[in-house]
Order: sequence, then C-alpha cells, then structure tokens
Amino acid sequence: MAENPKQSGGRRIVSQAEAEAVAAKAGVSPVTRTKVGKPVGERQGLNRREFMAYATAGSMAVLTALGLGSIIAPNKDDELISELTGGADWVTGGFAYPRIKAGQFGGKFTLARAGDSYTAEEAPELNAAGKFYIVKVDKSKGAAENGIVSTNDNEVGAETSDGAYLIAIYQVCTHLGCLIPFQASQNRFICPCHGSTFERNSHYVLGPAPRNLDQFPITLEDGALVVDTGKKKTGLTHG
Repeated sequence: MAENPKQSGGRRIVSQAEAEAVAAKAGVSPVTRTKVGKPVGERQGLNRREFMAYATAGSMAVLTALGLGSIIAPNKDDELISELTGGADWVTGGFAYPRIKAGQFGGKFTLARAGDSYTAEEAPELNAAGKFYIVKVDKSKGAAENGIVSTNDNEVGAETSDGAYLIAIYQVCTHLGCLIPFQASQNRFICPCHGSTFERNSHYVLGPAPRNLDQFPITLEDGALVVDTGKKKTGLTHG
C-alpha cells in the first residue's frame, strides 16, 4: 500500500496552507519567519559585523565628498595659484595645485629686520628656511663692484631710504644645485662642489656655473620686507 505523502512515520504532515487556515479559525495571526528561522518581531539589533559594514560605508562616503572638494577647490590664498586659476572658486584638478603656507619654502617670508638696518658692509644674512640671502648693494656701483645685478626680468629688489637696494639671493648654485655658502674672508659666494664663485651681489666671477645666482623678488608690504620664494628670478647668463 502506497504511503500517504502527507504522513510520515505515522504522523500527519500539516501544510503551510492548512496551518494558516487553522490559525485563522482560532483568531491567531500566523507567524512570519525570516530566512534564519526567527520571527520578525523577535529579530535583534545590528550585530558587530553589520555595524562595521555600515560604519565603513558611511566613512567612505564622507571621505569621497571631501576628496571631491579638494579636487576642484584650489588654494585661493596663494597669489601665484590665484593668478593661474583666475581666482576661480572651483577648477578641475584643483588638488594638484600646491598648498604652501607663508614661512615655508615656496611661500612668502616676512623679514624681521627693517630695510634701513642693513648695511652694504655686513655679510649677507642667510634665511635657512627660505634658502635665500639678504644682501644690501650700492646703486651707484657696477655689478663687478657689488652694485645692482639685474635678473632676466630686470627686477632688482627693494630700494632703501638711502638709495641702495636689498636683494634676495637664492642659496643654490646655478651649476648643479649645491647649497652655496658665503666666504666672509673673500667677500664672495664660493660653491664647495665645483668652485663656482660669485660676488656678494650674485654676479658671476668664475667656475662652471652658466649664469649669475638666481634671486627672489623682495617687496615692501605694510611696512615690512617680504621675500616671495615661489617666484624665482633667473640670473643673467654670462658671455
């Protein structure tokens, strides 16, 4: 005799439809179960794995939004970047523009000393952080006599009240980029690497360097001297 498919081991198997019909007659709502077998009303809160997954996703969304902002928002406080971007608030690739603060190489340096406190006889004053020397030169003398030395764009520094000029000389030799010290005993800059020699006003004297020492623009802003290391002025090539 064939076994009744609704019976197993002498017990009758109740189908889902029959169970729901019995529950309806008894006035009891059927219990809906989740895939893990627990009634919906008995489900617990997020477990640790689920919480970490949601937290990670939220953090990534925030970081992505901030990243997009940096990609299209350049640093408008920097004068050079403002010129390059036309002062725009948003620009494609804004993250690629440097963000250099004042007092860092590539930015502006405000000098503590007043322009008139410098003398033409003192040794060049080194600003190690900005990699430049401040030198006072005589307007009436020639380049070979430590007078004014123009750069390729003919900017010659800041004029002082006595008619002289202050220039900011880049500390790097124009031959192969060695840091060049000032030798007070000879009153000249002499490169320790290959011997390139320059007058205290950046003028080339001898050695393998192809041009005068480079300079940075120096201006008077709100009564203080400011050197902009983000705008190097290339020294003139010697013949």
